[in-house]
Amino acid sequence: MFKNLILAVALIAILPGQLRAESTTEREYKIKAAFLYNFIKFVEWPKAKEQNTKEPIIIGIIGKDPFKKAFEPLKNKQIKSRKVIVKRFKNTDKIEDIKKCHLLFISPSEKKQVKKIVKLIQKYDILTVSDIKGFAKSDGIIQFSIVKKKLGFMVNTKNAKKQGLKIRSKLLRLAKKVIE
Repeated sequence: MFKNLILAVALIAILPGQLRAESTTEREYKIKAAFLYNFIKFVEWPKAKEQNTKEPIIIGIIGKDPFKKAFEPLKNKQIKSRKVIVKRFKNTDKIEDIKKCHLLFISPSEKKQVKKIVKLIQKYDILTVSDIKGFAKSDGIIQFSIVKKKLGFMVNTKNAKKQGLKIRSKLLRLAKKVIE
């Protein structure tokens, strides 16, 4: 699976033609979409969230969606024989739907709402991911960052444990920084 993560990110990063015409931001979010998909492979949720194998694995995006069509290459993909779907939420009004997510990406547009969002979902075993500066050092679990024009991420294992999530060592080894 470790090789799959590297391969997926590499493939998306070097797709010919299609990506060359895109902006740096569009390219960045295509790579982030691949990371989000692969993060799911390296995280274990509590049995209550894992037991219904007929339900899809849900990636949620809250706030202004920076991904646009970045998830298109991942359409119809599966993880552990479960379909992966992406749902978008403008705000926390649909908390009943949000709490069903396995992974929730908190968009930069929600910077002022991060604490509120994390508090609302804290008992629903959701992997939180963002590219908001300081996210992993405070309330979040995984934070994207760009250092020397390279996309990386940091992981807060303490916050993951609070959510009942176990992050596999293979993912932790890829992280630029692990906060314990």
